[in-house]
Amino acid sequence: MEKLQNLLNEVIKKTDALKTAQALYSRQLAPKFNTFDYINTDELGLSRILADLLNPKGSHGQQESFLRLFIEHCLPNLNQAANWQSFIDHIKKTNVLVEETTWKSGTSRRMDIYLECKADGTSYGICIENKPYASDQFKQLQDYANELTNRNLSRWHLIYLNEYTDTPSEHSINSKELQALTAKNQFSALKFSDLIDWLKACQVECQNNSVTEFLAQLIKFIQKHFMGIEDMNMDKTVLEVMQQSDENIEASIQIANNLNELKKQLIQKLIQDLKAEFSKNYDKGSYQLDISNLGDGKNYEQVNLISPSFNNGYICFEFQSANFDRPCLGFKFNTRAEVNSFINAENMKTALENNLSNKKIWKSPLWPAGYYFSPQDWRSSSKAWLMIRDGEMASKIMKEMDAMFQILNGNGCFNG
Repeated sequence: MEKLQNLLNEVIKKTDALKTAQALYSRQLAPKFNTFDYINTDELGLSRILADLLNPKGSHGQQESFLRLFIEHCLPNLNQAANWQSFIDHIKKTNVLVEETTWKSGTSRRMDIYLECKADGTSYGICIENKPYASDQFKQLQDYANELTNRNLSRWHLIYLNEYTDTPSEHSINSKELQALTAKNQFSALKFSDLIDWLKACQVECQNNSVTEFLAQLIKFIQKHFMGIEDMNMDKTVLEVMQQSDENIEASIQIANNLNELKKQLIQKLIQDLKAEFSKNYDKGSYQLDISNLGDGKNYEQVNLISPSFNNGYICFEFQSANFDRPCLGFKFNTRAEVNSFINAENMKTALENNLSNKKIWKSPLWPAGYYFSPQDWRSSSKAWLMIRDGEMASKIMKEMDAMFQILNGNGCFNG
């Protein structure tokens, strides 16, 4: 126990010193500034950014160098494949499209990023399905695979870009079909964190200072929003302390082994706080609180408000990732059929946009309207967990869920 306490004391001492230094030199360092706080970083926005970087004719002016580095760092199986060498040799001929329609298969989907190239009588196609936030749509990856097949390309490849799952769901493509594509070198799964090495390589090769700084800002954005790294300097300082001695390494591992259990215990406290908050301050006649699917740390665990007068869907607070991370809040249906048959589904997004101007409202196949709950990072930041410990989180969750219910109900969104 003494070893653990000594480690914690040393980490606190070092990080406090770093915070003091950052405060003293904040005007020079601007540690919290990031260009991407002022840029549209929804799915389409990120697709446009990545597409322009991959485009040999992109505004970055570095010709095909970024695309070549992407193939080398992110798609080594293609880079080393004999039947893709003509593409590598003629990579500067590549055209890059955003939101390319699946015209050949007639499914009316849009491929987020599509790369096409013809060289030496051989046609190549690469589809990048960009999934930074939303879940997979029904048969989405299967439809893209069919589209690439139907285009009669000599070689094609499908990329699934998502930070939180290694493969798309069965909802999107059958596992046997996915295995077959992988075996034929037609599928790769990439994480946003996998892009870091590529972007750093681009920085090294880039010959323009403005573009180099943009790449640095994009790296910081990915580290913060997809990897939970708020401050690389802080991480470096903590790691140095952890490695100072055998005792510190041993204590660090003991702390890591107990971290998930600590989170589960705090979630149990949150559950009790939510029950108490609901019982004390909210109208049981309007809706009921359901916390039956929360506590294990699995993907998509939820807190729900279920109205007895509307059984097609429910107000939902849901963790999008395992181990209680990336919560969102919105209205959720059980099936796509319920969404498609409900006449007021589209009005829900409009109602929230009009009444929650400080939130970025989005929609997905099962969610006609929702937003990402703040604090968003529950994986590596202590903020959310301290709020639970201090009894503040249950009140915040219930207040925002009730506000959403009142807005939707008041705008007649539950009618029909």
